[in-house]
Amino acid sequence: SIEQLFYSVENKLGQRFVFRALGYITMAKAGLTEVELEDILSLDNIVLGDVIVATYLKNPLRISYDLVARLKEELEGYLVERQVRNVTLMVWANRHLHLIAQKLYLSNEEDVHQMHSLLAEYFLGAWSGGRKKIFTYDNNHFTSLNISHHKNPHHQQSHEKASSDKYSYDRQTPEQPWVFQCNLLEPDIFFVNHRKMTELVYHLTRSGRTDDLMFGVIMNFSWLYTMIKIGQFEKALTDIDLAYSYTQEKELKFLATTLRSI
Repeated sequence: SIEQLFYSVENKLGQRFVFRALGYITMAKAGLTEVELEDILSLDNIVLGDVIVATYLKNPLRISYDLVARLKEELEGYLVERQVRNVTLMVWANRHLHLIAQKLYLSNEEDVHQMHSLLAEYFLGAWSGGRKKIFTYDNNHFTSLNISHHKNPHHQQSHEKASSDKYSYDRQTPEQPWVFQCNLLEPDIFFVNHRKMTELVYHLTRSGRTDDLMFGVIMNFSWLYTMIKIGQFEKALTDIDLAYSYTQEKELKFLATTLRSI
């Protein structure tokens, strides 16, 4: 059965890695690219800690791409590639597989909320540009593996002997602008970040990140300008209405009314 196949993959690649990897692919609005999945899993401390335990990885910055490649290989024919706006996305081959994965990997409400939040952070570019994310681990385990680490400069000396220490690492995830410009001197020549356009609002609403939804998207002039520039004015109004339904902020109702009157 499909469930037995998934259990077999979990045994081969690690339960937490498979849980989260297939969970992220399943909950993404339009699937994920291989690079996106690798980036997102590298932001997920639960996965990262488990991979380090299982493979004696010496640097907690990133998971290995080999794991993503092996996952694709194990699920060949079940996870398929779909071309959307010149981007190759990993998606389930059919609705039945999607529903089974949803039942197996997205049944815990707390996990689902946390995962939507992490996807939102990724498409916001929250950890790009060298910004470091804290990674918490067990000191004894890492000492036994002789793993090098960089101390957080704010970490207090008195806590260094604690069983659990926190250190910050650059996870090396990309910037997520609304548009990619080839030449700053020619602002009208640009490529829209359709992946961010597709995924961000969806994950912000489902993770309850209303401030990021308000100020990172809806009240962000760059977002509105881009949506109008690419002919998505009606979609922008729909997103504003959606944001209002989640936040009940009067400014959003005023913004939508004003835009509709133009």
